[in-house]
Amino acid sequence: MKNKIISLFTGAGGLDWGFHNSNNYELIVSNEILKPHLKTYTDNHNLPLEDINNYNDEVGVAVCGDVHELKVSNKTDVIMGGPPCQDFSVLRGSDNRAGFTVTRGKLYEQYLRILESSNPKVFVFENVVGMVSANKGAAYEAIQEDFINAGYELIYNDILNIADIGAPQARKRLIIIGLKKELVCNEVYEIINEYLFNQLLNKYPITPLEVFEGKVLTDLNDQYVKIIKEFEHSMDGIDNESAIKWFEEFQNLDFDIKKDYFKANNIDKVTDDEFKNAMDKHKEILEILGFLGKKVDEQQFLDDSNNRGRRNRKVIERMHHIPPYYNFKAVDNTEWKVKGLMSNIYKRIHPLKPSPTIIAYGGGGTGGYHYEYDRQGLTNRERARLQTFPDNYLFNGKTSEIRAQIGEAVPPIASYWIEKAVSEILDLVKK
Repeated sequence: MKNKIISLFTGAGGLDWGFHNSNNYELIVSNEILKPHLKTYTDNHNLPLEDINNYNDEVGVAVCGDVHELKVSNKTDVIMGGPPCQDFSVLRGSDNRAGFTVTRGKLYEQYLRILESSNPKVFVFENVVGMVSANKGAAYEAIQEDFINAGYELIYNDILNIADIGAPQARKRLIIIGLKKELVCNEVYEIINEYLFNQLLNKYPITPLEVFEGKVLTDLNDQYVKIIKEFEHSMDGIDNESAIKWFEEFQNLDFDIKKDYFKANNIDKVTDDEFKNAMDKHKEILEILGFLGKKVDEQQFLDDSNNRGRRNRKVIERMHHIPPYYNFKAVDNTEWKVKGLMSNIYKRIHPLKPSPTIIAYGGGGTGGYHYEYDRQGLTNRERARLQTFPDNYLFNGKTSEIRAQIGEAVPPIASYWIEKAVSEILDLVKK
């Protein structure tokens, strides 16, 4: 008999992906207020999409509408979701009135309401890292208390860097997994530790070059050398701190992918066996995601998500002077200078180290830039690969809406390992 799940604040379905693909679960209901996001989810999982005004407690449907209006009478095994992060800037802060009178400040309460009414054995809650410190930690403390008072032990309650479990991206999220107190035993913690931390990937992260090329690092030396050598003179004639740093960095390269990978990621004390095991793990991740042997630029996508935007001459010229993992500061004191406050403005990803966090919105150079010398911004499909969405996961909506769906999502590789842990725990407690 399959386990039952409820998904709230579903978005495009990143947190749900592992559960739907395991064949161990059946959906009671999912809910999302943004229709393009939910249409992406329903199209990929072959689910009916229903307006909340027409919803009558059916099972196996995705419901579009305000979660405040969602009524769920069915019990479930697992509930998952993460209320939009803006809520926690006001939730239970010094001004309690503000946090609970504005609509957005009450979304977390809706998660809790449906959690209590559906009474799952397990819940999965995710949110931004900033929630931990919001309102001097008051929101985070209140949420933990609410979950405990609802009868759960928090068997995982930590900030997870998803690069540590297989994303080619430095993306940290607060993950809380709760289990009914009466079901907790020592084994559940062993299961959690097995799936939500990988020592090999923590030390040897998977890279953008690997997920774009569909090959493991050791098969990509020629591609890497070609990429990096094109930046040798990229900052010639520029007088700033970045130019000095890049000159020294370039002079220190070995033009050997293994050695430069170790340098880029500050890896030392390497043994041959450990590195081989790490590369085997990289291959496993590529296989799980369906990337192995499939270069992104050689694939066809019905959603046009790999289409490149218009080339902008000024941006091309600017990016020719910004090496991998450098940003707008590289062109300070030049005709291509820009004002910027955030480090991701005109920042190139590096072929050999996890990319910066993929973000959902923003202009002015915030979209992320390719590691190839003559490339401008990343395509939505390249963003999707960095987010670990499989290529057969197609997106619905306008280009900007697709970017938002990708940037707002929990990377599916995190869902893959969370599902493994949750399923094993459910099997254990049912014995």
